Amino acid sequence: ATEEQIEEGLRVQSQLRQASGVAGDLFGAIVPHHPLWNHEFLVRCRAKQLSERDVKVLAVQMYKFCKDFNRILSATLVQCPDEYARVVIADNLFDELGQGDHTCTHPELFRRFTRALGISDEQLEALPTAPETQGMIDTYMSFPERLGYQASLGAVCYASENIVSALYTQLLTGIETGVDVSGDALSFFHAHVGLDVEHAKALITVVNRGIKNVTDASNVVIAIREALAARAKFFDGIQRCAQSSS
Repeated sequence: ATEEQIEEGLRVQSQLRQASGVAGDLFGAIVPHHPLWNHEFLVRCRAKQLSERDVKVLAVQMYKFCKDFNRILSATLVQCPDEYARVVIADNLFDELGQGDHTCTHPELFRRFTRALGISDEQLEALPTAPETQGMIDTYMSFPERLGYQASLGAVCYASENIVSALYTQLLTGIETGVDVSGDALSFFHAHVGLDVEHAKALITVVNRGIKNVTDASNVVIAIREALAARAKFFDGIQRCAQSSS
């Protein structure tokens, strides 16, 4: 990099910090301080207070988002003009689709979990998507066209795949308290804890290498914050659905 490019990069970072109120890591620092982590549902997971009903509602609504995650990546790929970024997105999508093995797609791995809970595939598809879940799906689907492919990848990276290890560890604590499942039934969760860390590393590079100005960076910040807020509302929906049917 030339001195001029370095100076411009520092100027962009300084302006973004002032605009976003986030110090240090411009994108990563947003996540740990978000109210999502103090959501009552996650607090109950950590305290091992989930009931079987809570777990089943969580499973159904997580599946609804899981099966549409491929569409989110595909929509981002369509909007992406950068060849390097396309390769990273396509690699991520290939893993989501079981690397070509239909028995190992991530929605299929999740169905192993729902089947272990006594929910048939037919029931799973027939059960309605909660408004809060649909809102999270719609939020992610809107990013590529509304804010650009980098913002969409920023949300996928920082607000999804980079938080999987912390988020799924907490969810598993609650799940294993509420129901008696183990092994293959939980393969979706265990696979993602490791795999999504690698996805996040690759996506972090893609997101940051394409930032050209304050607007690009600001859009990534907006997408991350909207995605985290949508996930908090998703957990609102879990609690609402579990309480209304108990």
